[in-house]
Amino acid sequence: MITKFILDIVYYFVYGISLVVAQFGEVQDNNAITSALTTIKTYYMSLNDYVPLDVLLAIVAFSLGFEAIYFTYKLIRWGYQKVPMIN
Repeated sequence: MITKFILDIVYYFVYGISLVVAQFGEVQDNNAITSALTTIKTYYMSLNDYVPLDVLLAIVAFSLGFEAIYFTYKLIRWGYQKVPMIN
């Protein structure tokens, strides 16, 4: 129920932003964004020889997974301590 409430808040926020942005009409292409992405691609291609992108993403996913499991453990321990008559 709380999760649904939080997701609804995020949904309505994004929906509201999209309604405001839709009023501006068509978005024009910006050359600065294209050149920035090209620069990032150049840096990535030089780094890709040493550390592939899938390895970097796997490290980030493992870290986030570990933190999620640890947070869940702490949440369960907190709830367990809130039950009366349990030390």
